[in-house]
Amino acid sequence: MQFASIRTKIIEEFRKRLFFVSIIVIAMFGIFFFQLVNLQIIQGKEYSEKSRMNMENNIPIPASRGEIYDRNFAPDKQNMVLATNRPSFNIIVIPARYQEKQTLYYAIKNVCALLKLPYDEIIADIQSNNPYNRYIIQEDVPFDIVVTIATNQDKFPNIMWEDAPVRVYPFANMFSHVLGYIGSLTKDEYNTYKDVGYKYYQKIGKAGIERQYDSTLRGVDGYVRRIVDAKNRTEGEEIGQHPKPGYNIILTIDYDVQKTAYTALGDNRGSVIVMKPATGEILSLVSKPDYDPNLIISKNNAKIITQLNNDKNKPFLNRTIQSRYPPASTFKLVTAIAALEEEKWNPNVTLYCPGKYTLKGYVDRDFYCYQAHGSVNLLWAIAKSCSVYFYQLGLKLGPTTIFNYAGYLGLAEPSGIDIPGEITGFIPSKKWKLKTFGQPWFDGDTVNLSIGQGFMLVTPMGMMDFISAIVNSGVVFKPHLVKEIRSNDNSSIVSVVVPEKLREIPLSPTTLETIKQGMRMAVVSGTAARLGYLKVQMCGKTGTAQTRSKRQEDASQHAWFVGFGPYDAEPEKVVAIVVMVEYGVAGAATAVPVAEQVFSTLIKKGYF
Repeated sequence: MQFASIRTKIIEEFRKRLFFVSIIVIAMFGIFFFQLVNLQIIQGKEYSEKSRMNMENNIPIPASRGEIYDRNFAPDKQNMVLATNRPSFNIIVIPARYQEKQTLYYAIKNVCALLKLPYDEIIADIQSNNPYNRYIIQEDVPFDIVVTIATNQDKFPNIMWEDAPVRVYPFANMFSHVLGYIGSLTKDEYNTYKDVGYKYYQKIGKAGIERQYDSTLRGVDGYVRRIVDAKNRTEGEEIGQHPKPGYNIILTIDYDVQKTAYTALGDNRGSVIVMKPATGEILSLVSKPDYDPNLIISKNNAKIITQLNNDKNKPFLNRTIQSRYPPASTFKLVTAIAALEEEKWNPNVTLYCPGKYTLKGYVDRDFYCYQAHGSVNLLWAIAKSCSVYFYQLGLKLGPTTIFNYAGYLGLAEPSGIDIPGEITGFIPSKKWKLKTFGQPWFDGDTVNLSIGQGFMLVTPMGMMDFISAIVNSGVVFKPHLVKEIRSNDNSSIVSVVVPEKLREIPLSPTTLETIKQGMRMAVVSGTAARLGYLKVQMCGKTGTAQTRSKRQEDASQHAWFVGFGPYDAEPEKVVAIVVMVEYGVAGAATAVPVAEQVFSTLIKKGYF
């Protein structure tokens, strides 16, 4: 019995100890489980950021953007480079690497003194960003700055540098509206594009070709793996991944034609477009005022951007595709086409022009021509730009027919050009006027419409499509600025842009020939006679658009010229031009001289 009692006590003691051990084991597992939940859920975000910080030891090597060349590129010769890159360095910091803020402030203060940067602004900017992200203190610093920082780490703790190619536009303003420029990603842009591979520190195209073809040009970044010790001091570096440069782009633009158009436009506000109608290849695209993209590609460009945005002359505005104007007398070609296609008019019929037309009504109203032309038929009315002739022709057609043909000819349709920001022209209607002004459509409105005044608005690119339809017997090809895409070493062609038909407008050959003859007569002995001496037979139509408000200067009218040449050539050999000069007095005075210089260059280069 005594033995049984002792055994019972031993078993009871063992159970107590087992229970105690079990409690300890369960508690330990509970602690482990709690810590697991703490690491994965409660503090997961914090540790994820710390993990990212460790990954930041892989310092990115930005890829070089692809170069951009003019249309005359050839692999075996020295080419005209319109956009390229040069080597440089960025000075960067990762704020989370500092255990004490005072050390960060000390380092930034020394860097700002070295680089002559505003300390308070830099600190405020750093504090507003994620501390685990790389912060670029200054872009495009010279090598001697890097040497100074590298050899004085006691003054610049954890201040780093990276190779960073800088975009260069050798011809500055001349191609600004074609090429655009690049800049740092904004927060909105990053949120939009991060899912397709963009990183917060990268550059992105902001306008023009740089924006439209950003994914083609930007390449793939590499990285340097930096080996650090326990105190985060760099012990060595190795290439983790080499950057892959972007593809190169060959434009349809001809440098010489672009330079001529740019120079010819001078200090005027306006635009010039030169294009091959048979393919849609743009040989020149100029818009003024312009800007120097080299000045606004750096990180610290806010003041320059603000100045350009506030400039009353709107240098960022690409007037070739983003401005609308009354087409003025260039629209007489539309009125003429409508009359001929509707078979409501014989081009040989003559009308008398005494210098004005009196519209009879409740109150008679006079509409003027710039001179008395006497008796003219349709061809001479086009050549001499006789408004009185077209006043009467427009009244005979009626506004609805003119509206319809303006739309039919694509004047309110986008061209689809391969740069962003294009707007379309505007064709009014009776319903629109009633809704907008609370007034019906009057005969006086039709008189104005017939010569491209009043409410009708077009873009220069829209007029280029219209002229292309005349050249191509009604076929319009999509305008484009890119000819082909090549590998970064130019050894192979990645893709070639094939002409794309935008629309086809069935027009009578007789109608087209009549219009061309009238435009040819304008050059021979009409408003564009200044072009008559050229060795190649050119065709053209001038226009002088009245503006809705009068400037302080005497010149208060816009000047147009649209034309093409040679007159009797197949479409494949024809080049067309559209010139628009804001407040240019008259088409013959300022727009035609621009066209004259461009045509002369085209002749010298053998385009005809």
